[in-house]
Amino acid sequence: MNLNLLKIFVKVADCGSLSRASKLLNHPKSKISRDLVKLENELEQTLLTRTPRGITLTEQGFMLLQSTRVQLEKLESSIQKIKSHSNEIKGNIKLTAPEDLSIFILTRLISEFMDLYQEVSIELYSTTEFLDFKKNDIDLALRIGRLEGSTLIQRKVTEVDVIFVASNHYIKANSQIKSINDLENNSCAIIKDVHGTPLNKDFHKGLKPKFSSNSMSALKEFVFRDKGIATLPSFLCKKELVTNEFSHVLPKHTYVNRNLYLLSPSTTYTPRHVKIFKDFIFDALKKEL
Repeated sequence: MNLNLLKIFVKVADCGSLSRASKLLNHPKSKISRDLVKLENELEQTLLTRTPRGITLTEQGFMLLQSTRVQLEKLESSIQKIKSHSNEIKGNIKLTAPEDLSIFILTRLISEFMDLYQEVSIELYSTTEFLDFKKNDIDLALRIGRLEGSTLIQRKVTEVDVIFVASNHYIKANSQIKSINDLENNSCAIIKDVHGTPLNKDFHKGLKPKFSSNSMSALKEFVFRDKGIATLPSFLCKKELVTNEFSHVLPKHTYVNRNLYLLSPSTTYTPRHVKIFKDFIFDALKKEL
């Protein structure tokens, strides 16, 4: 049964006229007439008779009106409640991201979001591993590098430059670094993944790092302690570069350039609170990085 046909029938019965119902529903009178015929054919009953003064319900039409109006009103009320509920910004969000991004930037941005939307709770899981969205009930993920062959929506946030950085104290205490070859005569630290593989396998293969780690925090601490030159994402040391605590070594050279992606399931429906957070974190990260 087409509920729209029932709604049109109730409106016509209440108005007592096809013309008045046509104006209220903003439908052509001819369409309303055809819809009433469809309803009568479905029910195999004559529901109303047309007169020069309007329409008159038959006994079957009156019975249908009495039994249908209350049910339709309840249905309309339920739909409005559902729509109203969907407009509320509340619910839980499950997010996964790299540890360093989580510590230095994401936690602060998430706090700002929760100040705006106090009925939203967020679970942040910091890991370099890729967590299965369905198995772990993940809403969003932030990852460095694109996933090949994935059905997930992958939205590029920004490019992340990994640069050479050293403390000013270290720079003053050591010979000036003018070229890549000068790195061989300095204490260096580089980023490696959990398998011990450098992010840039081809970059200056003769370089023997004094220290290496998959933790950006550990590499930053290496620089803070004046131990040498480290490869760090530019966003991670932006403040220290501005305050001249750190120096950008070999500014014409970038150790590696990676893309940061915001991942989400390829589904036709996204809860409103997740969609709003998704847009918020995308814009905020784009500005920060």
